[in-house]
Amino acid sequence: MYTEKDIGIFSFLSKTPGIGGKLRKKIEDFYVEEIPLPIERENDGKNLFLKIKLKNWETNRFIKILAKTLGISKRRIRFAGTKDKRSISIQYFCILNYRENVDLKLKDVEILEIFRSNAELNIGDLFGNKFGVYLSDAICDERVSQIEEELRGVFPNFFGVQRFGAARPITHLVGKYILHGDFEEAVRYYIGYPSSFEKDEGREIFFNTLDAKDAIKNISKIASYERAMLNHLIKNPEDYVGALRTLPRNLLMLFVHGYQSYLFNKMVSERLIEGVDVKIGDVIMKTDALGLPTQDYVKVNDFNIEKIRKLIGKRRAYISTLLFGYNSELSGGIQGEIERRVIEEEGIKKEMFKIREIPEVSSKGRRRNILSPILDYSREDCLFKFTLHRGAYATSLMREFMKQDYLGFY
Repeated sequence: MYTEKDIGIFSFLSKTPGIGGKLRKKIEDFYVEEIPLPIERENDGKNLFLKIKLKNWETNRFIKILAKTLGISKRRIRFAGTKDKRSISIQYFCILNYRENVDLKLKDVEILEIFRSNAELNIGDLFGNKFGVYLSDAICDERVSQIEEELRGVFPNFFGVQRFGAARPITHLVGKYILHGDFEEAVRYYIGYPSSFEKDEGREIFFNTLDAKDAIKNISKIASYERAMLNHLIKNPEDYVGALRTLPRNLLMLFVHGYQSYLFNKMVSERLIEGVDVKIGDVIMKTDALGLPTQDYVKVNDFNIEKIRKLIGKRRAYISTLLFGYNSELSGGIQGEIERRVIEEEGIKKEMFKIREIPEVSSKGRRRNILSPILDYSREDCLFKFTLHRGAYATSLMREFMKQDYLGFY
């Protein structure tokens, strides 16, 4: 049974006991709508943009089906963010160099808007996301108000379980094996590591024996990526790097990113224990004109700490920690001690993030804010409505209210 500690999370910002509950008991309980950055619309633009409402669709699977329906390569379809499958989501997709019209006849897919532009859409081209989350099986009593007061408009910017795989939170484990150059174990874990949410004989066979021929006879028909990897291994025994390369690039990159996210979660968990007031040695992220944290940094010292404290209070700056990579530099002070301890415990070094066998998943690293703002917040009993910056997880906010340990509740 997976717990939060399995993905590096073991502390809270608020102290009030949680109200329990379960997210996404029904698909309609979780609504998310992208808030895009401005897109210049041009009637004769070469790229086609679709604003689409999806119900119970995983983003990569939808792109695969959309590409097949349109008869194009899925590499020509761009999107700004990956959304949870078990939800109702409104997303933007960009089809590069597509001059034809689109009329989709797919179940639980509704085109809300079509327009053209010469601009392209890439991962992260969002201001944020608007959420409507209904919490089932919870008693939304005075504890909710107490937690709201304790949070004071911010919450720990943890990567939620979706970052690691909602059904099987293993991407960080696969990523760690890739960093260590153990591609056999990376493939074994991706295909075969068991899930507490499902029973799959094919996965068990591969995890225990690495027998691709036997595993593919028994693995679920809907495990399309795993089946592609198994087919590759049947034709190319022991070519584990090649098996990984059968995956879509954006999915392949999630493994190293997932491990970086796991390290980040551990660093944030430890900082919450130490306290989140700004301290000497902290590295501060400045914000842009929209109020979004940037990769423009300032280190806190004796001379600027009061000024930075005021900027943080106005949400014009945020304390950061590492998404560790080959160009990363540690913070100073307490946060630097936390970062060093986590990295040493994991046995990781900077140079490991330069991956010779799969260079496209190498990562120089960056920084991410420890706390993230809660915008446009309102609540009606157990229905929570709010807007979060891009990259922030609604599940990470809701866990402050729920305080459930078992990941199945999220």
